[in-house]
Amino acid sequence: MTPAARHTDPWTSHDAARSLGDLTGIQENILSLFEAFGPMTDQRLVREYAFRFPVAGPSTIRTRRNELEKLGLVEVAGMDTTEGGRPCRRFRLTQSTLFPA
Repeated sequence: MTPAARHTDPWTSHDAARSLGDLTGIQENILSLFEAFGPMTDQRLVREYAFRFPVAGPSTIRTRRNELEKLGLVEVAGMDTTEGGRPCRRFRLTQSTLFPA
């Protein structure tokens, strides 16, 4: 999937999106983390990603997880709370991702 910038984003965002190229490596890393750890909040996903693959920032990781959700590979698994006690969503791999046909 090609990175995207919104039409309203500054030119720097468009340049950054073009410079990232193919992000399937980041998406694959995210899928491997869900496979290893099971359902996670974005907060935990970012922490686990940074520990194992320190090449992407929190916003990039959340964006790639969102792309995987739109592709039907990741889904909302329920609600959880952040370390600060605020409500948030927890995500997991979809059944079709866990058990491909």
